[in-house]
Amino acid sequence: MLGAPMTTPGSQRWAELAGTALIIGAALLVLRPFLVPIGWAVILAFASWPAFTWIERRLGGRTGWAAALTTMLVVLVVMVPAVLVSLALAAELQRAFADFKVWVRSGPGELLAVARRLPVLGPELADRLAGILADPLRLQEWATARAGPVVVAVTSAAGDLGRFAIEAVLAVFTLFFVYRDGGALAPAIDRAARRLGGPRTVVLFRPMGRTVRAVMYGTLFTALTQGALVMIGTWAAGLRAPVLLGALTVLLALLPVGAPLVYGPVGAWLLLQGRLLAGALLLLWGVLVVSMVDNVIRSWFLAGAGRIPFLLGFFGVLGGLAAFGSIGLFLGPAAVALLLALWREWSREDGTAP
Repeated sequence: MLGAPMTTPGSQRWAELAGTALIIGAALLVLRPFLVPIGWAVILAFASWPAFTWIERRLGGRTGWAAALTTMLVVLVVMVPAVLVSLALAAELQRAFADFKVWVRSGPGELLAVARRLPVLGPELADRLAGILADPLRLQEWATARAGPVVVAVTSAAGDLGRFAIEAVLAVFTLFFVYRDGGALAPAIDRAARRLGGPRTVVLFRPMGRTVRAVMYGTLFTALTQGALVMIGTWAAGLRAPVLLGALTVLLALLPVGAPLVYGPVGAWLLLQGRLLAGALLLLWGVLVVSMVDNVIRSWFLAGAGRIPFLLGFFGVLGGLAAFGSIGLFLGPAAVALLLALWREWSREDGTAP
């Protein structure tokens, strides 16, 4: 017939694939600004899903009320301590600034005396500081040359803080709907995975869930433990704010190298004050105890979850942070877990699923 369309099954298949790719690409382009909050909401919901199901049972199956209550609990557990520590840190910074102004009025003689008491490099460091402080014009030029990068860094940090606040609000908003609709969404995802990759796909992705939950629990337990240890160390060193320093360590310890950002400067400050024994002991406590706890706890959780070697898990955390930002803390180890699952399946002699 002359009016019949000249199409073939092959061309129809390519048109269908092109249309599907176009739809997926457009959807990802629209959702791109919200992928990070959605990812955080999914991770938090997955890690706290047992608590949500327990609350849902206690409320007689009222899923909406259980989702709202669990979301409020997550906010109380995560957000409220962060705000309280931020307020306490602001107060401590104000007090430190007041102490700095007193030091400026008293002159740099005390700083030079402290620098001279430092071993090996102390006298040379004191001479250099004396030369800089004795020439106001040179000091002004040095400060002016570095004012630009400082302003840029402060502006960038303020922008990052604002973006983080918006993402946190969106993540909490999304978390409620993940709790409410997750029970129906999980079977649909399972069916889609089976259709795309067969039953073996579900088996391969099983370690990813265990790894994400292990990283979440291991990270939180590590942060709390390191915060307690830093609080003990700074209290023994005679510092005035051990609780604040411990709480700040808990927040920074969520990153792989966060705890040294607290005990390192504090130990160096004790050394500059001339308290050599307290500063050296605090630095040794941090390196030999606080940082080692990080390695032990994280490796124990990861090894128990998916039999991930410590080195691969450590590289997964660092590489995930570099590739995906803060959410890479969980995506990195999850990707390593999937890679290990593929390797263990392919390396089996009988070719059966693990």
